[in-house]
Amino acid sequence: MNKKLGIPFEEVAMDFTPLVMGMMKRLKIYKNREEYIQIGFIALWKAYQNYDPEKGSFSSFAYSYVRGDMLAQLKKDASYDERYLLNDFDDGMKPVADESRSLQEEYESISAYLKHLTPREVDWVIEHIIYGRSITEIANKYNVAPTTVKSWRKQALKKLRERHMPK
Repeated sequence: MNKKLGIPFEEVAMDFTPLVMGMMKRLKIYKNREEYIQIGFIALWKAYQNYDPEKGSFSSFAYSYVRGDMLAQLKKDASYDERYLLNDFDDGMKPVADESRSLQEEYESISAYLKHLTPREVDWVIEHIIYGRSITEIANKYNVAPTTVKSWRKQALKKLRERHMPK
């Protein structure tokens, strides 16, 4: 039992379970839920051990511990995912011929929709839909501002919806 708090941790854990679960929702954690719940309760334990009543209420102290530890783990996971992306291929390389063929097939499958778009709107569709590039990447490639690319996107989507959506 924490002498400063005067109640056993089991009771604190039961009282603050909504805090841990609410933090999961706030941080939009949907993968590895059990791991993050465990991280939340470990953070709650650390808050329980380090609590000083002179520095404020326990609930705000526990909130900052739980949030901080969950965010730290999210950052670690994101960093890991960036560095160690898994590949389905043994040597990590895709055959170039297969990739170019599939890109050509994708282009052919959407070319009928592109006839009524301006060249820049077509550029946006191809860069974003086929190559998966972001607005910033497209802007850098075409040496324009991101707002310009957003206008290409807006107009392309408007035209595509007008012509190809059922009324």
